[in-house]
Amino acid sequence: IREGPLHWLHAGITLYTISSGILVFSAEDDASWAQWYAMALLPISLGFCMYALHVFLWRADRIKTRIPGRWDDQRGPFILGGLIVLVLTINFITKLKQIVTYETVEL
Repeated sequence: IREGPLHWLHAGITLYTISSGILVFSAEDDASWAQWYAMALLPISLGFCMYALHVFLWRADRIKTRIPGRWDDQRGPFILGGLIVLVLTINFITKLKQIVTYETVEL
């Protein structure tokens, strides 16, 4: 499935909304990991938006000059998807470690 620039822009804005929501609601002092997680997602969401602009301008140039060949990017989606998977995996491992080391307090 070929994703257009509007799909990438929508994904970037959605990711930005989620990360800014995490940042706003993690204002407590104990939520430092949530703040780092949100701050890691913000540049990735900016990357999605910049990639959407790049694809839009690149395709417009190819349409204007009628260059034959592929009109889609092979590497960009894998790089952006890999960054998201990396951040989500780090968050999952960190939360799993917190669950394992959690000690119950007996009353």
